[in-house]
Amino acid sequence: MSDVDRGAMDIRLLGPVEVWRDGARLGLGPRKQRFCLALLAMEVNRVVSVDRLVDLTWPAHPPRTARHAIAVNISRLRAVLRPGQVELAGHGDGYALHADPHCVDVHRFRVLVTQALECAVQADRLGPLRRALAMWRGAALTGAGPPEVVERLTHRLAQERLAAEEERVDAELHTGNHLGVLGTLVELVAQHPYRQRLVGQLMLAQYRAGLIADALATYRAARAAMAGGTGLDPGRGLRELEHAILRGDPRLDLYSTT
Repeated sequence: MSDVDRGAMDIRLLGPVEVWRDGARLGLGPRKQRFCLALLAMEVNRVVSVDRLVDLTWPAHPPRTARHAIAVNISRLRAVLRPGQVELAGHGDGYALHADPHCVDVHRFRVLVTQALECAVQADRLGPLRRALAMWRGAALTGAGPPEVVERLTHRLAQERLAAEEERVDAELHTGNHLGVLGTLVELVAQHPYRQRLVGQLMLAQYRAGLIADALATYRAARAAMAGGTGLDPGRGLRELEHAILRGDPRLDLYSTT
């Protein structure tokens, strides 16, 4: 079964902001119009005040016509979206996007991750986690609004994506797919050198792939990065993993990073 029923509205925020219907992408107009929809979709079924929409769209110096511009954006978006599936409604001094949350990919991502974490068997987590992560087409709300605003709005979501990646990697390692995650782990550790869980996962994947020297080099690089960036040493888990690698502990073949 697909994550979105055929013919349903599909609002995509995990990457560039897009809306798809019946297999076709809808034209959402200029950037500020797309951003307005994204802000309402992030808060689906909740009222967002016009003042907040203005502040987020023009964080420095909003024009005197800003509130009117928001109203125009809403009017144009209503003309694009099919009545009945979603509704852009005014509520006092604000607006809300009324829709089944399932039509917003952010919601579907979170539901799938929750479903995965409820599975007691690691292998059973792989399916929903892979599907959840496959929804991401880049950074959330790419190009939709002022970069500093987008970063602030999507910071928690980016952390959820990273945590889901770590959970997926754990499940992949548990099922013996260390070769399949090596490339991803190298990239993730380069992006997040202080993320000790990722470092440990990379060390384990390298060890299981027979790259023992690489696994030890990964530990040394992480230790140096942490010393230079945070002034802290690696945690106990990483230190114990290094020692286990040095002595070729056979239990590493069954080692779990969770």
